[in-house]
Amino acid sequence: MTIRLKILALSIALLAILCVALFVSLRLQENVHEEIGGITDYHLPIAALIGDLDVATYEYELNLHRLLRHDKPAPTVLEQAEKREREIVAGINRSFEQAEALIERAISDPRNDLADRLAFARMLGAFSVLRREAAPFEEVGLKVMEARQRGDVAAARQLMGEFARFERTFGPDLDDVRRQIGKLSEASTLETLGQQTGVERLSLAVFIAAAVFGLGIAGVMATRLVGGLRRLVVGAQAVEQGTFGELLPITSRDEIGQLTRAFNHMVAELKAKERIKDTFGKYIDPRIVAGLIGTTGEALDTAERRVVTVFFSDIKGFSGLSEQLTAGAIAKLLNRYFTLATDTIRDHNGVIDKYIGDSVMAFWAPPFSPGDDHAADGCRAALAQQAALTALRRELPDILGLRRQVPEFTVRMGLATGEVVVGTIGAPTAKSFTVIGDTVNLASRLEGINKVYGTRIVVAEDTYRLAQNAIEARELDLITVAGKTEPVRIFEVMAEAGALGPDAAALRDRYAEALALYRRRDLDAAEAAFRKCLETAPEDGPSTLFVKRIAALRASPPPADWDGVWRMTEK
Repeated sequence: MTIRLKILALSIALLAILCVALFVSLRLQENVHEEIGGITDYHLPIAALIGDLDVATYEYELNLHRLLRHDKPAPTVLEQAEKREREIVAGINRSFEQAEALIERAISDPRNDLADRLAFARMLGAFSVLRREAAPFEEVGLKVMEARQRGDVAAARQLMGEFARFERTFGPDLDDVRRQIGKLSEASTLETLGQQTGVERLSLAVFIAAAVFGLGIAGVMATRLVGGLRRLVVGAQAVEQGTFGELLPITSRDEIGQLTRAFNHMVAELKAKERIKDTFGKYIDPRIVAGLIGTTGEALDTAERRVVTVFFSDIKGFSGLSEQLTAGAIAKLLNRYFTLATDTIRDHNGVIDKYIGDSVMAFWAPPFSPGDDHAADGCRAALAQQAALTALRRELPDILGLRRQVPEFTVRMGLATGEVVVGTIGAPTAKSFTVIGDTVNLASRLEGINKVYGTRIVVAEDTYRLAQNAIEARELDLITVAGKTEPVRIFEVMAEAGALGPDAAALRDRYAEALALYRRRDLDAAEAAFRKCLETAPEDGPSTLFVKRIAALRASPPPADWDGVWRMTEK
């Protein structure tokens, strides 16, 4: 059931309760109206007629007494008195007729209950007795009027004494009927008030019941809805933080349940993608995996040209080292080294492209390394890797299980910066996200150049130009690598900016002076300068190389148009 239907069902239920309450209230109100109708139709008119009878009988006698107080009333007075007496007699008879007619209608009216009908029946009997006394009462009055008109006052006064026998009839008896109708009216009024109170109590009870029912059901619905939404919020926050917990329980079939089901499906998909990222992240950089997952169709085969920095590294003398160690020791050593290399490269925004035997290929490119920082990031990663290798060398005895004759472990690195093609390359069933181009080849050649110069980190001029504010370096030479004709100025990365020691700084300055002399073909001065470099750093590979090279140039002088470029013939 949808939330809309639930709310509609709750509204219908509340409406049904209100309808039942309204029906009962109307029925009770109808009873109240009937009681009020009985009071206004019968009780009050009968009481008014009794009052009229009381007043009329009293006035009937009073008028006669007034006539007897005058010795000789005028004939007009007697005529008026007689006329008034006859009007009073007519009014008394009319009141009795109206009262009896009202009482008979009240007895037959279904609005009056049995008790009221019995009371009216007794009242009708009392009126019948009273009406039988009305004719003699009127006759006595008429006799008094006749005697007074004859002037026989004594006879008239004697006749007035006959009214005494009617004192009970039109006194206590009529008053008793008045009390009866009063009690009946009081009882009906109290009953009406009771019914009205019942209506009010019922309305209050229905309101309370509807409120309790409505608030209860609404509270249950709100609790379930809010509970489901809160679970979704907690789940969404967990997904936002990269945590995928258990699937959420589906507790309803409404929109919340549908949303929960969709959320669980989404989480399941994310878990699957996360497993893919976790699994393939061990083979491909996780950031590349994250970008490829969810990419379909032609977007997977996209490639573009970008300026990047490419890195190659190689373990010095690994072939000979592998002959001295067992397969298990070699695998353990490589795994430890690759972990170190991978961590330092990724920590500096680099992307591992592939492992080639004991070599590592990586690159730095936007968006992983923003702007032109890719060259500086690559150089910092190479320096951090060399620093980590110092710690690795101390672990070699434990890694290799050797206590004596622990082999040397040196890694040579080359970096080049330039335009390459970046993207997914390969067959439809086997692809690789990689970089290709001359810059890649140059980085590989520069890694090999380290063997010639006895260095560990060699970078091309473009790399140095972009990273020079982040590193300390010295220019090594101007060369052409094997297979290329364009000369490349190469540099040795010595330290991060500001971290070069005084001896190394002195070596860099002396080496720059010696290199300038060499390029001016002042071989003697250049040799002396390179030997001064060796005095500062006896094992400095580039200075040693140039001393040997100068000796060779003396034996075989370069041509007159020599440009100082050294051409490498080996890769």
